[in-house]
Amino acid sequence: MMAAETSRRWLKLALIASVALNLVFVGAGVTRYFMSGPAERMSMGSQMQLFPRKFFAELERPRRAELLRVFRGYDPAFREGRAAARAQIKVLAAALAAEPYDSGKVQAAVEGFTARSESLAQSGGAAALTLIGKLSPEERKLLAQQLLLRDENMRGLRGSKPAQE
Repeated sequence: MMAAETSRRWLKLALIASVALNLVFVGAGVTRYFMSGPAERMSMGSQMQLFPRKFFAELERPRRAELLRVFRGYDPAFREGRAAARAQIKVLAAALAAEPYDSGKVQAAVEGFTARSESLAQSGGAAALTLIGKLSPEERKLLAQQLLLRDENMRGLRGSKPAQE
């Protein structure tokens, strides 16, 4: 009987500690929300490959939100393109697993995936051009600096040296 009481007491303490820890995390989240507002959604990385995150971070919050709305306007095209590419991967998987193996079906599936990916990249390019068209001259210069800085940083990570000018 004594062991059962001890184990119940430990279980009760563990439950209290768990509730307290959950309240701490909820409190931290609520505090962050009220102190800085809801987190900004930056869009998927593949949609913003041409735009370093640091570029957006250096803009004032209202301007950043205004420019990010450009990408949000392209969300339906991006979603459809990603869904079509995922569907094409399933077609490729089925063609690879099929017996008898048919290299023509595999080639068609790969070509279909490539076409879907190219279409998605074109949507991203259109979004990039739209956003660039909304930039001020100062913002365009900032973007150029951030692109060059990102390139230099990537070269440093890969261990390669920048081209001589």
